Amino acid sequence: MKNKIHIIEVENNETQSVEKIIKKIRENKIIYVKNKFHENEDALDSINENGPAIILNSSGSSGKPRKCFHHLDNLKLSAATSGQWLLEQGFELQNCLILNTLPLNHISGLMPIFRSQIWGCDCINISPNLIKQTRELLLFTIKSKKNKQHLITSLVPTQLKRLLAEKDGISWLKIFDLIWVGGASVSHDTAEQCIQKKIKLAPCYGSTETAAMVTSLKPKEFLMGFESVGEILPDTKIRINAKGLIEIKTARIGIEIINSSKTENFKNKNGWWQTNDLGEINQINNSLYLNFLGRSDNAFNSGGEIVFPEVIESRLNNFVMKENIPINKFNISKVTDKLWGNKIQIIVEFRELTNHKTIENSLNLLKKFSQSWPKYEKPEKWIVKNKNNSTEKINYKFKK
Repeated sequence: MKNKIHIIEVENNETQSVEKIIKKIRENKIIYVKNKFHENEDALDSINENGPAIILNSSGSSGKPRKCFHHLDNLKLSAATSGQWLLEQGFELQNCLILNTLPLNHISGLMPIFRSQIWGCDCINISPNLIKQTRELLLFTIKSKKNKQHLITSLVPTQLKRLLAEKDGISWLKIFDLIWVGGASVSHDTAEQCIQKKIKLAPCYGSTETAAMVTSLKPKEFLMGFESVGEILPDTKIRINAKGLIEIKTARIGIEIINSSKTENFKNKNGWWQTNDLGEINQINNSLYLNFLGRSDNAFNSGGEIVFPEVIESRLNNFVMKENIPINKFNISKVTDKLWGNKIQIIVEFRELTNHKTIENSLNLLKKFSQSWPKYEKPEKWIVKNKNNSTEKINYKFKK
């Protein structure tokens, strides 16, 4: 028997959306937490699984975006495991205050809800507007902390870099006892700046498929200069296969939704899930630590999210055919960006004899089309390839 999927569209981490999620979970429903601005997504209305459960779009380590289904037990186990890890460092879970700055359709923005419930502590959502107003953010946080002993948050690298660029932002970061951040995306310069300022980062590694992190570096280890995404958490096993790929075994790996009638396990019959990430494992003081070495495919990280060039190419080709735009092909690549780490650059090859006015009109059409894309997928610039197989001197760079 199929069960209804309840879609909750979110803008970020607004309180009303949190309340809707909690309500549906308590009613044992299946909910799909979806970014309301992401268009052209296949929205299922039912599935052959039982609730309570959460569906999220994954942009993680599985080779392409997928829809990931998690029973509530997976999220509870993830929250309990991170809590156990904190207890071992002397944190009193009920004395924690979690500040959530991330969107609810992201696994790291969703987990604070369940961590606060499992740990028995408070959680406050920080809006995108407030995190950009660092003075107000600092004062609000100091006021909110009151008698709470431990202050915890999670950030994506783009947020971290923005905060480090402002005096009050640095002051805000320094009052935290632990800041989880995707370790694979923390640049050497950013890490050095945080160490110098004594900001307690905890670089970590995980994905939507694993219900958040499966490794984490202790803040004291980070400040000592450990270059790693941390020790393997107690409910998880990690190994490196013959191809150098990271494989994960844990009870909280979700399942992939193929369609309303079909699901598949991410893990194999022996319980292992193979990611598309390269890594190595080192033993330090009787604990196993994971080093992230990069991706094995041509996907790349942008602001803490994974960009899949093939997905963007397919999206563009469909649009070009629909609008009859005179383009032969695209070349999608990454360019280094100080804030985001990487951004997208698209080289466009128009058909022969296409005039300049048509090219400009076509690029404006593409610009308009790309406005609905997630921020991390929006092209930094479009470059036109001319008939001499070189690029035009004028790049069509759009305002962000």
